[in-house]
Amino acid sequence: MIERDELGAAARGLRQYLLAVAAKLDVPAWFCEVAVPAGGYLALDQRLDRFPDHEAALLWDERDGWSAAVESATGDEVIALAYLGEDVLPSPDEVVAFVKELYGEGYPGRPDPPGFRTPGARDGFDDRLAAYAADPVGQA
Repeated sequence: MIERDELGAAARGLRQYLLAVAAKLDVPAWFCEVAVPAGGYLALDQRLDRFPDHEAALLWDERDGWSAAVESATGDEVIALAYLGEDVLPSPDEVVAFVKELYGEGYPGRPDPPGFRTPGARDGFDDRLAAYAADPVGQA
């Protein structure tokens, strides 16, 4: 298992990738954990009609990619509703389309975690992240 340098190109790329998605969605808040296993959280402004009493969010992790979630009634945990399920690093535009479908009448994505990869595996994932490091802030 590899360790990720929190100041290295992969970590910068992950931050840039999450910033690009956040910018496209105009989200009010986001969080990023770059260590292995990496993850991210983007708070969504609007609640889902199906869960009007719960805050909605997008989650990202390096095993399953993006998922749509709602906070529990206590706010202590988040519950994944659907996984985008196409790639661990889909384009920001694909994430936006997933969110638009989420607020529509359908149920986008898939209900089960896709398990794209094992966190920390030497499979070129950090190189994919590093490619985002060169993009201007908020662009990808």
